[in-house]
Amino acid sequence: MDKFLTWLSENSAVITGAVFAFMIAFVQKKEGNVMEKITGAFLCSLFSTGLFYGVVSVFPQCPQVAAVAIGSFVGFYGVDECKRLISEKIKNLLGNTKND
Repeated sequence: MDKFLTWLSENSAVITGAVFAFMIAFVQKKEGNVMEKITGAFLCSLFSTGLFYGVVSVFPQCPQVAAVAIGSFVGFYGVDECKRLISEKIKNLLGNTKND
């Protein structure tokens, strides 16, 4: 139990970011039944967690509290919109202006 509590305290910002993503996405989604809303919100929380750890691997100096901002962003825009935005940015960085 002590190891779990230590892990929880060390990763509280990331967990908070994932919870924010879940809550915001759940409230934002208007259409669909409850199960679809829960599934979409869960995907937002997973995506925000993965995105945060991706940012930290590229920019190690990124503070843990940035996970809350990333989680809020993903929850507000949703997984599909975030995926589209990131894909566009990568295409622009690589100089690929074609729309697939």
